[in-house]
Amino acid sequence: MIGIYQDSFIDYLKEAGFKPKTTTNNIVIVCPWCEYQKEKSHYHLYIALDAPIFHCFYAGCEESGLLRKLLKKIEGHDISDTFIDSEKLKEFKKKREVFVDKDEQLRKVILPDLKTYRFPNKELYIKKRLKFSNIPLESIKGLIFDVEEFIKVNQIPVGESLFRIQDYLHSNFVGFLTEHATTAIFRNIDPTQSMKFYKLKIQFSNFLDYYKLPGNSPKSKKIVLAEGIFDIFSENIFDHLNIKDNVKLYASALSSKYTGLIHSIIFYEQIFKPDVVVLSDNGVSVDYYKKMRKYNNHIFDKFSVYYNKAGKDFNDTPLIPVKEIIKSY
Repeated sequence: MIGIYQDSFIDYLKEAGFKPKTTTNNIVIVCPWCEYQKEKSHYHLYIALDAPIFHCFYAGCEESGLLRKLLKKIEGHDISDTFIDSEKLKEFKKKREVFVDKDEQLRKVILPDLKTYRFPNKELYIKKRLKFSNIPLESIKGLIFDVEEFIKVNQIPVGESLFRIQDYLHSNFVGFLTEHATTAIFRNIDPTQSMKFYKLKIQFSNFLDYYKLPGNSPKSKKIVLAEGIFDIFSENIFDHLNIKDNVKLYASALSSKYTGLIHSIIFYEQIFKPDVVVLSDNGVSVDYYKKMRKYNNHIFDKFSVYYNKAGKDFNDTPLIPVKEIIKSY
């Protein structure tokens, strides 16, 4: 078995001339819409290993959907049932709890009122992290103070692991709902505690979800990424790099797995070959970004990384940005 697929699926793709390669999460093949019978060092159509979906990441193509659409293009009719292991797919649906077809809508997630009078410590924490900027807390997208109410009104299943820490999350954490409402990212307001953050999965999406802030240039292809939410808040508010007027969006997924984040932004925001700027933690080496650039040249255009010479990340002050240009290969 390869993910949810029979081994015969790889054989079928090979015999049909689609040159499949298997990665950790995907099967990568020649795109029948934009790359068939073309010789390239790397092809751009990705088939997920744990869901019958695909997406072509080649700029200008953008084909995506369920596996049956791809096989209709190749074979002339749907033969997906031949290759998908139904039991494996059931396991996948059960594990994720919600399986979303591309044409289905993610369910609406309700945000409870902040009730700042009940959570003064959380209010102070946010104000400190935003450097006491003149931003009304009610205007901060996706902000969650009342964790107990959030779980209740959205009927989020409380399994054993969540049950053990629910009271702790309610008393000590602030949350941010991601752009497509699939995840709530919680940060501990007490920096002395070992448990710094927690990700609460709400529903399944085909790509990595993220927290997003707008830049000043909706037509731009420049995107600014950071591991932490407060890193993008700081740069969005203070514009230390003096680039906000040329930025389309700022995004964080609370992870340094930027390749997955870029894939998600390309898919959801329809930005192809973006100009990527990373606000890096000092703990991530330049070599990491060089490898990322080397293996993902086909995904993005320009790639710059900034470090804060005076602190751990871009939410630390003072901020002295140092730029590294990661060249293409």
